[in-house]
Amino acid sequence: MFKKYNPAINAYMQENHEQMCDGIIAVVLTIKMPHWMWPKMMDDYRANKGNSQYLFGFKRKTYEYLRDYGAELYDDLMELWMTPKKELGGTVQTKDGAMMMRLLDVPGLGLAKAGFVMQMMFGRVGCMDVHNVRRLYKVDIKDVTIQKGVKSDSKKFEKIMNYVNLFTGNRTTQKIWDSWCEQVMHNKCNRGRFASADDVSRLHLTVLTGE
Repeated sequence: MFKKYNPAINAYMQENHEQMCDGIIAVVLTIKMPHWMWPKMMDDYRANKGNSQYLFGFKRKTYEYLRDYGAELYDDLMELWMTPKKELGGTVQTKDGAMMMRLLDVPGLGLAKAGFVMQMMFGRVGCMDVHNVRRLYKVDIKDVTIQKGVKSDSKKFEKIMNYVNLFTGNRTTQKIWDSWCEQVMHNKCNRGRFASADDVSRLHLTVLTGE
């Protein structure tokens, strides 16, 4: 499922800053909302932008940040993406960490959702949210969150690297994506809405491109 749809999603979000912002908003809209409503929420957002009824609470701050700084964010992420890993700490993981660090400037993105954006835009990292932590993986919840008291960039980056390094071995980005789509299909709030996990995976592309 990941290999089938993720490359097209990556290409869409890497095309320009407007499409990147579209993808980030799509990620934020999923927070505390059933996935079957995703197309409806995106349609409402595209029709009404900042006045969308689904941009409530911190989600409105996400929109406002992207409206004002989306082009700058896009340029920074794409520059990091094109920078050789040896210039960003020497490993793929340290490069991922640098990109995650920049994404965490966006209001509404914690480690899990910043990882989801990385997955959607670059096919890297992933969304290790509380459901994945509890359901499949022996991960301490403290490793997937940054406490509000963490102020220094070095401590913040240390937490980011702890998170990034979770996506190795049996927890690759692809495996997280595929198993998460299975989970979404069976979630009580989505029950009967999707015929297969593949339909859930394809939905990520559909909400962005209509395909």
